[in-house]
Amino acid sequence: MKYFSNKIINRQNLIDNFLYLKQKSQKDICAVVKANAYGHNAQLVVNILSPFCNFFAVQNLYEAINIRTINKTAIILVLGYCIDYELASKNNISVMIESVSQLNELIEMDIPINVHIKINTGMNRFGLKDKNELKNMQKLIKISKKIKFEGIFTHFYKTDNENITNKQINIFKDYIGIIEKDFSPIIHIGGSKMVNYNVDFANYVRCGISLYGYGEKSLKPVMKIESKVIKVFEIGKGENVGYQNGFIADKKMKIALIPLGYADGIPRNLSNNFKVKICGKNVKSIGYICMDLFMVDVSNKNLQIGDKVCVFDNANEWAKKVNITNYEILTNLNNSRTNLLID
Repeated sequence: MKYFSNKIINRQNLIDNFLYLKQKSQKDICAVVKANAYGHNAQLVVNILSPFCNFFAVQNLYEAINIRTINKTAIILVLGYCIDYELASKNNISVMIESVSQLNELIEMDIPINVHIKINTGMNRFGLKDKNELKNMQKLIKISKKIKFEGIFTHFYKTDNENITNKQINIFKDYIGIIEKDFSPIIHIGGSKMVNYNVDFANYVRCGISLYGYGEKSLKPVMKIESKVIKVFEIGKGENVGYQNGFIADKKMKIALIPLGYADGIPRNLSNNFKVKICGKNVKSIGYICMDLFMVDVSNKNLQIGDKVCVFDNANEWAKKVNITNYEILTNLNNSRTNLLID
């Protein structure tokens, strides 16, 4: 199938980011590829990183099975609740557990399965908050012949604040201190900025947004989106462009149409407030972004139908303009109307 637009993933930038994070943290990296690898395509990202990475994390079982088809041997952890433990077991998918009752459910099912116990150190989403519960869980796992205590982990919620983060580290360290000698679970921490902290007792840092090029100046964005000019035309002074008088020309102008819109993840709030590059030159969007199109002012530009347009190459720029996070920009670009290419 042919497309007007391409989502281009830079293989080397992704690898370089991974290796940089590993070197900086002095730990192994668990690559977080949930939400279709933050809009970058999980199967492609896993395929690129598999020679370097043996641990991937996702949010749900569907995502886990999707990437198991790419990598048959790596640890794949479901960070959220697993909807089907038997299916997870059959596909060698590891699951998060956070309570004795959840563990008992697995024991009653009598299936071989790898578990990662989540500790709540302050995020207050998933995770146990009682050390006695961890002690009881270890006793139950000892009795069980099929459950493997593969990992233990927590998540840090404000890594730009050292006092808050160090408090969480100390809470987690207390839990690590009561792990019995019979076990040697993987100890992993997230998110991405934890590469800046010396958590000497951890084995892995889970990295998400930083893998894709955001969070530090040394990181390189992995995704860009290119399209083509599909129409060029002129309008006169006083004419409208697009919906609801979103732009009224104050002079004779030349307009180009680009076949991407808010259905493709371009925030509608960017209307009249962003630029793209056509043949290497910046041009300004005009009018309200449509579902499938946006318009740009190409007055005094010598271009033609089919010319290449660089629509997107840095989530920070859009995020700042519309006052949302770069996470939202990237995951909103998670669509099927662009061709996927590797640079």
